[in-house]
This record gives sequence, C-alpha cells and structure tokens, in this order.
Amino acid sequence: MKRLILVLFGGVLVCASAASAVDIEGAQPAALDQPRVNVILRREAKGKALAAKADGGLAGLLGGKEDKEAKTINIQAFLDTGASGIMLSGKTAEAMGIKHTVANREGKQQPVVFHDIGVGGSDQFQVSERLFISMMPDSSEADDEKDYSVGFGPVRTQISQGGGIIEELTGGLDVMGMPAMKGRVIVIDPRPVNTFGDTMKVKVLSPRDKQIPATDLNVKLTMVSFARFVRVEPAGSEMPVIAANPMIGPDPTLPGGVKKGVQAVVARHNGKEVAGTWLLDTGAAASMISARAAAELGVKYVAGTEGTDNPKLEGVPADKQFTLSVGGVGGTKKSAGFYMDELVIPTMQQHGIVYKPAPVLVLDINVQDPKTGQLVTLDGVFGMNFMCASAFVSEGGLMPDIKNMTAGPYEWIVFDEPKAELGLKIAAQAGKSKEQGPNGKGKIEIKRSNPPRQGTGRVTGGR
Repeated sequence: MKRLILVLFGGVLVCASAASAVDIEGAQPAALDQPRVNVILRREAKGKALAAKADGGLAGLLGGKEDKEAKTINIQAFLDTGASGIMLSGKTAEAMGIKHTVANREGKQQPVVFHDIGVGGSDQFQVSERLFISMMPDSSEADDEKDYSVGFGPVRTQISQGGGIIEELTGGLDVMGMPAMKGRVIVIDPRPVNTFGDTMKVKVLSPRDKQIPATDLNVKLTMVSFARFVRVEPAGSEMPVIAANPMIGPDPTLPGGVKKGVQAVVARHNGKEVAGTWLLDTGAAASMISARAAAELGVKYVAGTEGTDNPKLEGVPADKQFTLSVGGVGGTKKSAGFYMDELVIPTMQQHGIVYKPAPVLVLDINVQDPKTGQLVTLDGVFGMNFMCASAFVSEGGLMPDIKNMTAGPYEWIVFDEPKAELGLKIAAQAGKSKEQGPNGKGKIEIKRSNPPRQGTGRVTGGR
C-alpha cells in the first residue's frame, strides 16, 4: 500500500456569485475521512458514566504496550446523517455492561429484536436498556465527564450482532445517527484531512450558537421518516429511538414523489439525464446511484456480474469504472461504479453545484413497508467523497492501494437539522495530488460556469 501522504499544490478557485453555477472537478470515489464525535453513556441523567476496560488488543498488535488496568468512559462514534437511529457495536455494549431489552410473552422472557435496513439489505439488532447519552460539543479530548455537555435521553439504542476481523481490530463501529442531531447544528471542518495529518473537526451546536459559520451555498433538505419501514419483535415491544433522515429532493416515500417547489438532484451522462431524491449521508465514504437511475443514463451491470467479486458495467468504458466494497447495516457488498459526466446538487441560490465528473457506485438501497408492502428504492446517496478529501481506491490485495488523493472543495460543512438545510463554504484554495487517477483528473477545480438546469422536483419510476 502506498503511504497515505497528500501533497498539495496551488489550485484554481474563482468564487461563484449568486448568478453563477459552481463547478467542482476532480472528486474521487472514496472519502478519506468521516465525521466522528466523542460520547459517554449513563443509566441515569446525572449518574456516573459507564466505564469499560480499555481494549489494548490493537495496541498490542501494533507493537504497543497493553495496559490491562486502564479504563475508558469515552466512545468515539461516527456522526451519521444516513442512520435513523443510534447503534452500539456488540463489543462496546458488552464492555460497558449494557443490558439487552427483553419482553415477556406467554410467561417466557425473550430478547427484543429490531429489524433495520441498510446498504447490504436488512439486518437484526438487539435493543438496549434505557440510556442517557452525552456528547462532546467539539472534537477536543475530554478531561472530565462534565466536558460531555450535549446530552439527550432516556433512549434505547440498537446493538449490533455483527463481528469479524474489523470489529476485532477496531473494537466495533459505533454510530450516532439522526436522534443525536435532532434540534442541533453540526459544523464539520474537513480541512485537516487535506494533508492527511489529522481527522476532520466537528462541533455540535445549538441553533442560536454564535460559533455557527456563514456559508456560500445552501441546499434545502427534506426530512423523511422511515419509521414505518422498520419493525420490532415481539410486536408491541419498545423500539430503539429513530428520527427522520435528510434527503436532497422530494420525499421518496410519497406517491409520485412530487412536491411543489422542491428541487431534485440531476444526474447526466452521455447526453441523458435523470432526476431523483438522494440521501445526504455523512456516514457514507462513497456515493451511490440506483440501478434504475443508472439504466436511464445507459449504464447497467454486465449480466451475471452484479453481486460477484468482479462486478462490471456496460455502457461505460473500462477506464471510467471502479469497484468498492461498501459495508454497513446488512453486511458488505462489492459494487461497480463509474464517473458520470455531471451530478447537479440544487441550491437555494437557484443555481446548482455541478460535480464533473462525478464518481458513483451502482447500488440499490431498498426499504419495504411491512404492512402495505410498498417498496421504495433510494435514487442515490450523496456521500462524503463529494464533501471532503477523497481518493481512488484499488482493491484486490491484502491491503487497498490508495492513490490520486485529492483535497476537498469546502472549508466547512454545516448541517442545520432544525432548518433542514445543508450549508457549504467554498474552499479558499484548491489542491491537487501528484498522481493522476483513471479519470485523468488529479486535482480539484472550483470555478464559475453558465447556470445549469436544476431538477424539476419530479421523481419517476422505481417505486
């Protein structure tokens, strides 16, 4: 694997006016980081934080000294707008001594099971006891429990039943989804990732906080609840907490998906275009387009390759394709992707943000109403590779080969849940890497162009 060092050079930047579109060139398939937040758990609102022995397994593997007596109260969790709930890994729950919820049915105690949907399909989770959750308001290291000042609860969380080598090495993946962001403003500074010298910085703020920075571009979001698409067993048991997710475009769960005044995302390729609603997903390292939407652009899987270890697309030259394994709820899937000619994100400034070319995986995320049978397929997922430093990742060996690392286009990203808005501050400088990727774009360019046509708000097919 190549050393993960990004060398930045002078980029091209022309600030866009309200009458101009913003073109962003050079985004790569995989984000180099995702936002995280530090969390503690309590059983009582003012009780002592739950603690666990620090896991020295990874330190020992890397040659460090394992401290068997050390304890930790901190959980570093991904801040994920694509997650409807709060998810703790099985390893975290076990280490913290978190109890599972049980139900009494016909005189017998049985664990409550929650069924959720993600990139790999449906998955099952245990449900936690009631917990109070407190987060750090920023990315700094905490010295005391009082530093975790952003709290909510009591809530029940999902507990993963997964495992595997990644969970063994990392201690498990913990996720703070939309309930953690309800009524709050999230400010993400992705600039530290541009040099690969640090992770992105995150602030969790109240809507009136003076630390909320101004932005150049604003994207109106539609908050969509998927509560009716999940279920719990036994029926009638207490559910884990869930909240609505942010979508760019009209509500895809409504008949026809049409809502006056709501602009859709527009994808263009080889002279064809398709409008749709895309999930804003800070927990996604890669972006995705549905198989139906890709087919409308003339791109589909070569027969017999979808879902295999060697997926391939037809309608796209081989040098414009890539593959990535995407993990999440439901497991891991290896999918093929391609560089679309353009992806237009509508803004409240009336002229869109145009990514060109725009790398996306062809992957369906489906949800089905267990009562009515209604099946909804997301048109796409707008992931972090379009918002922060990104890279081209080649799989196949023991470790991935990472190249063409490219600086992100924004100085900061503001997700305002109460206003249902995404704010973006254009970077003062743009960077480029030494290595050229398969699309021949080894840099990020941000410039003015003629205003593109934005979406009509009409989403068709696939529902």
